[in-house]
Amino acid sequence: WGAAFAAADTIRPDEKELDDEFLSRAAEADAAAASGWGKEGIMSVSQLASSHVSKASSKNTKDTAGRKRKKPESNDHDSDDEDNNSNASINSSESVLEGRTAVLPGDDKTNITMVLVDKQSGSVYSSGERTNEGKRLQIGKLSGGSIEFDSDAIEEMKCLESGDSGPSFPYKTDEDDHCETPLQAYSDIQSILDALCKSMGKSKSSLKIYDPYYCNGSVIKHLSSLGYTNVYNKKEDCYAVWEAQEEPTFDVFITNPPYSADHIDKLMTYITSTKFGTKPWLLLMPNWVHKKDYYENSTTKNQTNYSCPFYVVPKKRYVYVPPPDFREKKASDVHKKSSPFVSMWYVWGGTSQKNDALMREFQKSDGVSDCDVARSKSALRDLRRNGSSGGGKGGSKKKKKK
Repeated sequence: WGAAFAAADTIRPDEKELDDEFLSRAAEADAAAASGWGKEGIMSVSQLASSHVSKASSKNTKDTAGRKRKKPESNDHDSDDEDNNSNASINSSESVLEGRTAVLPGDDKTNITMVLVDKQSGSVYSSGERTNEGKRLQIGKLSGGSIEFDSDAIEEMKCLESGDSGPSFPYKTDEDDHCETPLQAYSDIQSILDALCKSMGKSKSSLKIYDPYYCNGSVIKHLSSLGYTNVYNKKEDCYAVWEAQEEPTFDVFITNPPYSADHIDKLMTYITSTKFGTKPWLLLMPNWVHKKDYYENSTTKNQTNYSCPFYVVPKKRYVYVPPPDFREKKASDVHKKSSPFVSMWYVWGGTSQKNDALMREFQKSDGVSDCDVARSKSALRDLRRNGSSGGGKGGSKKKKKK
């Protein structure tokens, strides 16, 4: 855009081809620009051009009133070209977008970019970058005439501008951790969330859910589809947030943490600390976590904040799919599609009494048709030995004596 404006500034059109009204308004814009060329100057030029084209279109409509316009002949190739160029047309099927300069968020106040503003919807788009689906990349919204930028979208825009199609995070990540939890996994614990709503006297929409690990935001979409619309899941360094004690206010803690490095160890230390208190948590983790020393030390062997979770084990393995461009091309497509571990829900109600109540509610729900429940590590062992998930309602089935 900067190059385009610089080039346009060197062009001097034949004034005989311009009407008096446009020349007069252009002179006013030049005078305004001379007093300080900046955001308002470019914005004025954009509005001037947009307004003039609109007036010209209106005038043309009046001139041709009552006359039949001959429909131009076209072929499929012409139609394709017209579709491809429709985004650049001010009279396209999209809303009319106004060009505007804006300072991007950050310490560098000279970091100015051109954005496209849809005044009708209030949406603000990148002037040049688009999503993987080919749609305009929304990077903010209008608020009281000013632009409020979405920091995550700005990061995505910068990645696209630099030619990096992958995601950007304000912390170190492992690409193998980039897998979104499927909707089925949340559906399996819906009866537990419903029971928590009832015990807390809250509606689905007012239950505050906190998921600290951000991947691509699908947790908000999936839980919202089940009626739980109050979900906090943002692209931020949760460990720094916890250290600073700047967590959002929440009722329930739900997450599928990264499986690499020591993320699960850090997570267990946090949710079983005294400062976390007696809030309920539901963790979707590999089935081997319950065997780890850090898990036992944080739960059943924890002398200050004891917990004894129960386990919701899906009868059909969850399949995790990374968002587009989140992983480099692998030799095996299987590696791109799912976690190599069988996973299950680890559930703690906050206290032993509340935990037992949640387990009973789950056992009475339709969730047992898709999952089994185990009340302890020994019950999990029995499920594995029986060669089945245990039948759901009783936790585990014991073999009958012959």
